[in-house]
Amino acid sequence: MFNYVRMGPLADRTIAALQRHLAREPEAALRRGMPFPAGWDPYFGYLTLAEVYRYPTRHFEHHRRQLSLRSGR
Repeated sequence: MFNYVRMGPLADRTIAALQRHLAREPEAALRRGMPFPAGWDPYFGYLTLAEVYRYPTRHFEHHRRQLSLRSGR
């Protein structure tokens, strides 16, 4: 189960890895895109490579909000 203790380091590692890869991407590559099945995730549809790089942050934020719903413990 994910909680704040486990989620933070996982998010940090994922974002650091994405930043390293993103720094090496040519600008033209970031504008290319393709459709992703919307049934896989509510944020999907047609995504450029730049949006694919943004996706993990959006995904983690979505789940962070879910975890905050239980903050009354």
